[in-house]
Amino acid sequence: MEREAQKCKQCGREIYFDGICADCRAENRKNEILAMTEEEIAVGIKEICEEMEATGDLDKNHGIFIKLLDYRDINTAKIAETAFEHKVFYPCELYKDAYEDIVKSMTEMIKQDDIESGLAGHLLLCLAAAGGDEVYQTFLELEKHPREWRKKLYVNPSFYATYGGWSYDKEGNFIKTNFDKCYPLVKGTMEEKKKSPVKIGVRTDEKCPKCGCTVVNLMEIDGRDERLDFIGIDGVIKAKCCPNCFQFSGGDFCRYSVDGESEAIFGEDSFIGEDYLGESGVEELASNTYVLGDKPVPLRFAADWYGGSSVGGFAFWIQDCEIKMCPDCGKPMKYLAQIQWDTVLDGMEGNAYIEICKDCKTIVMLHQQT
Repeated sequence: MEREAQKCKQCGREIYFDGICADCRAENRKNEILAMTEEEIAVGIKEICEEMEATGDLDKNHGIFIKLLDYRDINTAKIAETAFEHKVFYPCELYKDAYEDIVKSMTEMIKQDDIESGLAGHLLLCLAAAGGDEVYQTFLELEKHPREWRKKLYVNPSFYATYGGWSYDKEGNFIKTNFDKCYPLVKGTMEEKKKSPVKIGVRTDEKCPKCGCTVVNLMEIDGRDERLDFIGIDGVIKAKCCPNCFQFSGGDFCRYSVDGESEAIFGEDSFIGEDYLGESGVEELASNTYVLGDKPVPLRFAADWYGGSSVGGFAFWIQDCEIKMCPDCGKPMKYLAQIQWDTVLDGMEGNAYIEICKDCKTIVMLHQQT
C-alpha cells in the first residue's frame, strides 16, 4: 500500500510522512546552534572532552562537535589536547587549532616506520587539519621518503593535505586548495537573483553534443562584487557544462575568460546516453532564486549534510575530498563553490562542486552522491 503524500508542516514541501522534512529539521538544528550562548558552547566543549576522557572515543557528541565547528567555528585547542591524550584521531577536525607541542608529537609519530597504516592515515588527516610549516615540511619528507606504512595506503600525503585546504605540486611548492572566506547562497526572489553577483543554473542557447540536453552555466560569479574580493577575479566567470552529463563523468572542464565568455569541454570520455534531466529539469534548475548572502560565514559552514550552497570555504565531500589536477599546468586546482542539488532540483541527490585554476583560466565541475 502506497503512502499518501503529505505536506511538511514547516515549509509545505510534499513528503510521505507526518511531520517536517529533513531540510527543515536540519535548518532548525542549525538555528539552534547559531542561537547558543558562549556559556552553552563552553558546556558543549566540556561534554565533548568528558566523553573522550571516559570512553577514548567521540561517538555521542560527534554531531554537536561538527555543528559547533561548522556553524560557530569553535577553537579546538582544548579539544585537541584531550583528544591527543586519549588517542582520539577522528574526526580530523578535532586538531584544527591544536597546540604546537601536540602537532610536533604527531609529526614524530607519523615519521615512524612501525605504526599501523590505519593510524597513519588518521594522523595524516589530523596533521593536515592543523596545518603549518612543520606539517608541510613533514608531508614533503614523507612524499620523498615513504615509510613502511605507505605501502598499505592508496594515496600519497599530498592527497590527505587537501582535507586541510592545502597541498603542493610535483616540485613541492605549497598550494592553497581552499579560499579563506565563505559566503552562503540564500533564498531570494527572482528580481534579487537578477542583481546577485552569483547565480546558479543559468541556461544557454547551446545543446550538449553527447545527450542533447541544454547546456547551462552551472554557476556565474561576478568577482567585481566587493564580497567576492577574496577570489581575485576582476570580471565575470561562468562554469559551463551539460547539467545531465557531468553527473556521470569524473569531472567536466570548461575554459573561461573574465569577460563572461566560457567554453565547455566535451571530452571523448564524456557520458554518452539519454538526457535524464530533460527540458523540465533544466527549467527547474534555471528558475531557482538563490542569491549571494550579505555576510561571510565560518569556513566550514557548508561542510555538513544539508549545508547548502556556498562560495569559498570548505565543501561537504559526500565521498572523498576530490581536488582535481589542472589539465594544463598539472597543479592542484582550488575548490571554489558547492551546490546542494536538492535545493535547486527536487528529488536530486548529492552535491555539485566547482574548482578553478586561475593561472590557466580553467574550471572543473564534479558531482558526488551516496
